[in-house]
Amino acid sequence: MHSDTLPRVALSRVPGIGAKLFRTLLQHFGSAEEALRARPQELCRVEGIAEKTAKAFARERHHREAESILHHADKSDVTILCCADDDYPYRLAKHLTAAPVLYHFGNTDLQSSRSVAIVGTREMSSRGSRQVDMLLDPLAEYSPLVVSGLAYGVDIYAHRRCLQTGIPTLAVMGSGFGHVYPAAHARTAMQMADNGGGVLTEYPYWLKPEREHFPARNRIVAMQSDLTVVVESATRGGSMITANMAHEYGKKVGACPGRGGDPLSAGCNKLIKTGKAHLIERGQDIIDLLKWKGLTAGHQRRLFDDLDAGEQAVVHQLRDRQGVDIDELHLSLGEPPAKLASTLLMLEMKGVIVSLPGRRYRLGGE
Repeated sequence: MHSDTLPRVALSRVPGIGAKLFRTLLQHFGSAEEALRARPQELCRVEGIAEKTAKAFARERHHREAESILHHADKSDVTILCCADDDYPYRLAKHLTAAPVLYHFGNTDLQSSRSVAIVGTREMSSRGSRQVDMLLDPLAEYSPLVVSGLAYGVDIYAHRRCLQTGIPTLAVMGSGFGHVYPAAHARTAMQMADNGGGVLTEYPYWLKPEREHFPARNRIVAMQSDLTVVVESATRGGSMITANMAHEYGKKVGACPGRGGDPLSAGCNKLIKTGKAHLIERGQDIIDLLKWKGLTAGHQRRLFDDLDAGEQAVVHQLRDRQGVDIDELHLSLGEPPAKLASTLLMLEMKGVIVSLPGRRYRLGGE
């Protein structure tokens, strides 16, 4: 945990401090701790800080809440991510409106090089479930991160299909960890965390699911994905909000077409008709749209057979994992830093591994 985590969480709890102001304050004062120590007149010099907001900084409530959040996180194995840190998801870091503090439970590779959102109606039909199967099953060999919202219908079906096919999957919640919603899906969320995925939220553990929280949940889903695919949806609803957000962020959007006059197809057909979404019918459409390239098993074996002992040892450490920090590789292998760096560079040049943000590596598929 970062040494500045407590003041950063406390700063995020000050009323009126949204995503943009949080970042502005860190830049202006150099740290959250200095921002919290600043006098009201100093704070008012920052654009966007009104006198009422400046006076709220001195309240002890924010510090007490932050201490409680850190205590709960430590007790519950929850990781706190701040937009100023290297481990903050790089897709979200590109957006000034992304939540400045996130709470993550599980083993998700939030920096995964491939990420797709599957969203849709809570009233999923049998056709919708077959559609999800056709989308996800071909993606298994590419091991993308599949993001959804843990809701009834398409969301939870997609999460569970990922568990069946071995694809890591991330649920984004509109509540804190003390109130997993829906409660009926808490067991699935735990299974996700145990199988290379997890749960992410911007809300502290005590916050219950409220209607106004879910657009923020949808925003994270859209930001964290390279492509958002709507399976079934009416013309209004959470999945349409997510798709429109993704479109506004310049992300790719896909939609599965359906019969004219079917309410569950109306939203998808509208997205395609208005040019906001690509027509998606099967997993290969996702692979083609995102230009994923995979190594055949035979090609991969030939590549691995051509490695020296040191390179083979690195590959062994990365196998079946979504990303490993260079410091962990150093500790596991006991190689001198210079030699390890040279080995990693050679493997990257051979196309065996790919580098990820935050000095992390995974086996390559491109």
